[in-house]
Amino acid sequence: MDNGRETIRQRLEDELAHVTFSGHSRVLEQTHPPTFRARLAALWNKELEIPLGTLGAAAAVLTTGVLLFYAPQITVKQQQSIQVQERRELIETGGNTYWKDLYEQAVKQHEN
Repeated sequence: MDNGRETIRQRLEDELAHVTFSGHSRVLEQTHPPTFRARLAALWNKELEIPLGTLGAAAAVLTTGVLLFYAPQITVKQQQSIQVQERRELIETGGNTYWKDLYEQAVKQHEN
C-alpha cells in the first residue's frame, strides 16, 4: 500500500515539476490588505503614460485656442499704438531724437 502511494506521489511530482506558483503577490494582498497610508503612497508613485499623439493634439488645440482668443486683442492694441504714434511728434535736442511728449515729461520731472 505504501508502495502504491509512493508511486502515485512520484508520478504527480513528475507531471507537476514544470508548474510553479506565481501568485505570491496576489495571495499576500488578499491576506494582508494594504493600509490607507500604503494605498496613498502607491497612488503618488503611479506612473502615467501619455501617448505622444494625444499630447501633440492637445498642444495643438490649446495653441489654437489661445491664438484665437488673444489675436483680436493684439491687433486692436497694435492699431491703437500706431494711431498714438501717428499723433506723436519727434524733436531733436542736443543731438538726440526724442518723442516730444516724453521729453516734456522728463523736463517737468527734472524741474521739480
